[in-house]
Amino acid sequence: MKDVLVQIRIDKDIKTKTDEIFSRSGISTQNAIKVFLYLVAKNNKSPFSDLFR
Repeated sequence: MKDVLVQIRIDKDIKTKTDEIFSRSGISTQNAIKVFLYLVAKNNKSPFSDLFR
């Protein structure tokens, strides 16, 4: 599998807060985003699908 770079811009305060929250679980925000994308691909469904019906 070939890796690709994904970049986003996000408010500094949101990044700081998510870093704090995820670090309590022993993971980085970067790894949490990777897990999120992995699960979307694995389940072939967005967790937001039901929100926008």
